[in-house]
Amino acid sequence: MIPHDNLTVIRNRFRAHELREFRKWVEVWYERSDRDADDVVVDWEGAQAARSHLNRMLPRIMQIVHAAGFGETAPAGTVSDPGIALGRAHVLQRIFNSRLGDGVDQEIFDVIDMAIGVYDSDLAPALLRSINPLYYAGRLMAFVTRGPRRFLRSLGFGRRPGSVDEARLLRLEAVAARLREVEDLIDSRFGTFQDHQSRHRADLARQLAELEERLDFVERVLSRPEEPKRLPNGSDEKIITPV
Repeated sequence: MIPHDNLTVIRNRFRAHELREFRKWVEVWYERSDRDADDVVVDWEGAQAARSHLNRMLPRIMQIVHAAGFGETAPAGTVSDPGIALGRAHVLQRIFNSRLGDGVDQEIFDVIDMAIGVYDSDLAPALLRSINPLYYAGRLMAFVTRGPRRFLRSLGFGRRPGSVDEARLLRLEAVAARLREVEDLIDSRFGTFQDHQSRHRADLARQLAELEERLDFVERVLSRPEEPKRLPNGSDEKIITPV
């Protein structure tokens, strides 16, 4: 796909319109996929219709976002929020695995909004390219020089063994990103498990300390010597006198 900085004004506006339309359908999906107290989708038919529409648009939108310059990670120094790795195009594939308010939804909206901003900011240069005859001359020269090569490649000539096409490369990048997310999730769960184990061990140590104190008290009570028995008071006995 042609990069964003090499488009005419018509293509620029068409891509921006597609991104805005996709954003509206993402909002519709989150609204219609809301769940009740029993974790059941409230508007099932509406959610399925929105999901079907998003699935049809997603491959095209992924290409448009990549053409806007957003790959796996944002360029250094351009991330506005250090807590979220903005600019990752593959996050759009997580629309149906996220819910409104869990943080991933905002990252999805951020990526779409940033791509819209790229095409909107490139409107004036696109207008200049549209009326510049040198732009069309360059496009024609590129077609003339690349056309035969593409034709031969379509026939199977000139392909290097083991070459990876763009679609496969995107899938591999998405898989690598998923693996990184899984590793982060495993680290987070392992850290939570370690914290739970530490609290459990602290509780056991406290209970053992209390038990030791009680056993020590019982031992001191049992080892205390008995008090000497006192002789009965003689004044309490009756004196028997002979008659």
